[in-house]
Amino acid sequence: IFDTGYLDGSFGSFQVCNVQIFGGFVLHIGSLSGVSGKFSVGDKVTCKVDYDRRRLIAPNHTCTHMLNFALREVLGNHVDQKGSIVLPEKLRFDFSHDPNRDGAINADHLRKIEAIVNEQIKSELDVYSKEVTLAEAKRINGLRAVFGEVYPDPVRVVAVGKKVEDLLADPENKEWSSISSELCGGTHITNTREAKAFALLSEEGIAKGVRRITAVTTESALKAMELGGLLLKEVDDASNMEVRLLEKKVASLKTTVDSASIPAAQKADIRAKIAQLQNQLKKAQKKIAEQNMQRAVTTATELAEVAAKEGKTFCVTRIDVGLDAAALREAVSKVIQQKGMPVMVFSLDETTNKAVVYAGVPEKSEQSKLLEVSEWLTNALGPLKGRCGKGKGGLATGQGTDGSHVNEAMDLATSFASMKLK
Repeated sequence: IFDTGYLDGSFGSFQVCNVQIFGGFVLHIGSLSGVSGKFSVGDKVTCKVDYDRRRLIAPNHTCTHMLNFALREVLGNHVDQKGSIVLPEKLRFDFSHDPNRDGAINADHLRKIEAIVNEQIKSELDVYSKEVTLAEAKRINGLRAVFGEVYPDPVRVVAVGKKVEDLLADPENKEWSSISSELCGGTHITNTREAKAFALLSEEGIAKGVRRITAVTTESALKAMELGGLLLKEVDDASNMEVRLLEKKVASLKTTVDSASIPAAQKADIRAKIAQLQNQLKKAQKKIAEQNMQRAVTTATELAEVAAKEGKTFCVTRIDVGLDAAALREAVSKVIQQKGMPVMVFSLDETTNKAVVYAGVPEKSEQSKLLEVSEWLTNALGPLKGRCGKGKGGLATGQGTDGSHVNEAMDLATSFASMKLK
């Protein structure tokens, strides 16, 4: 990747935003500002390289070399570089790999690739470069180059952990295949420790047989790893939560993890743990639903039995099972089936302060001629600021947003039924 900066002179200042080689000439591309608005051959200039930008780019660039090496180590020798972009904030690396032919890339592969690069960083390896003839460079065992790229002669060799002179002295040495060596004219760090850390953020397919990795280094990598660790702990801690809290936590974690800039392998691990939490939640919810239904049916039938013994023709009661309408439906159905009397059951969810109400009147009965289930329920839902749907099969349900008036609603349901069934 090229440097940017300024060429300053008596003519003013020329801002360099791109540098490329064409036909053997090094072209500085940019914009001119100043007194004359032009400059000529022979003018004296002062070159001011943007070293702050270079300090950000250099570790990313060197890490593309180490990544290229790690990919071949983990995935195999079929891997070839298909392109790369090195920016101050990240690096992007495209490479050949066909999942159908070469096998799918999984989280373990990404973990190993990331680990190899980080091991080279921790090893504090010197980064060497030397300009040599193209013929000499091509003889070096394990040397990497971009397929189809036209290289100048002489060319620059960049090696991590070994002097280029050593590679040239014994070019066919098999040991060289275990280090990163490439043809490259870009800016690099002088020692791998300057990269501090490497975080592989994503891996995806961009074309048939071509994959893309996006990664960060230095402080960005350290922050990504730290965030990944915090999210992993958050997921582990969530396993001890109550069911009512866990449901919201799982949904929140999924959203957070999906958008988080953390290592891809770590993200896969966290997603697997979230999936385990979801299974844990489903099992707990199923158990609670079974308990709710059993308690609702038992309580409702017992209370209906008491009401019948007291000579009452209907039953209005409260059984708190949260917003579990299925449990209330089963309770109402059982009372109608066993006692043949109209019944209305209220349940208050203290967490949301909402109330769910289920009502039933035996179909084609004398009571149904006097007490219409939807009308009964609509009347009772008034204090709860709720509405009910159209009743069907003698059953109707509704939900209110203000559960604080549940007692008032129950009194209203009782007086309404008493009036209709007198």
